[in-house]
Amino acid sequence: MYIIQSANMRYEPEHKTRTRDRIVRNAARKLRAEGLSGPDVAGIMKASGLTVGGFYKHFRSKDELLAEAIAQAFSDSEKLYSSVQTMPREDRWKELVRLYLSPDHCDHPDIGCPVAALAPEIARAKLSVRKRISGVIKQHKWVEFMPGASAAERERNFFIILSAMAGALSIARVLTEPADYESPKSHHSHHRRLCGYRPRFRAQVPRTRQRGHRDWSPPDGAG
Repeated sequence: MYIIQSANMRYEPEHKTRTRDRIVRNAARKLRAEGLSGPDVAGIMKASGLTVGGFYKHFRSKDELLAEAIAQAFSDSEKLYSSVQTMPREDRWKELVRLYLSPDHCDHPDIGCPVAALAPEIARAKLSVRKRISGVIKQHKWVEFMPGASAAERERNFFIILSAMAGALSIARVLTEPADYESPKSHHSHHRRLCGYRPRFRAQVPRTRQRGHRDWSPPDGAG
């Protein structure tokens, strides 16, 4: 009997951690798919194979779950684009733009970037939630992919490029006809060019520019 109790004591913390992680991951996905006001606690718990009565064993409030789930969504999006790290350093941000503005990302907000899916709603969330998410964004791994000779410059360019990408994706998701967001004249395609992925922008870069040179300038109109 003593051995059984001892094993249960070792199992319980691990089991609780795994259960909490499962709730957070399901919440992260449902929130991106349905919005912050979409899924309720009961729905999230049900999606996790649990009853609503167990919620407060893991979270003090729905706002705590909300902050954790959005932070998890950022972590998920980082992993989704981890292949960018295999690219040459000067091409990483361009590859990120290509993947971010892909039809797959546009069609699946539930597994994509939470900025494009939830930014307006996060802006109306409680201060504690906004502070947590603000910190997560500033520490986003994508900052490392950005052009710039210093950490401050890369962070600045991260916000410029993320703003353009998230805005383009949000507009593309509003459009109802595929031709609207696949057209070269669409907002979606325009922002891909704006972010410098297409050769039009690359042709403007002097050939003498060295990797990491400070003469890099942000996309046209984004400075």
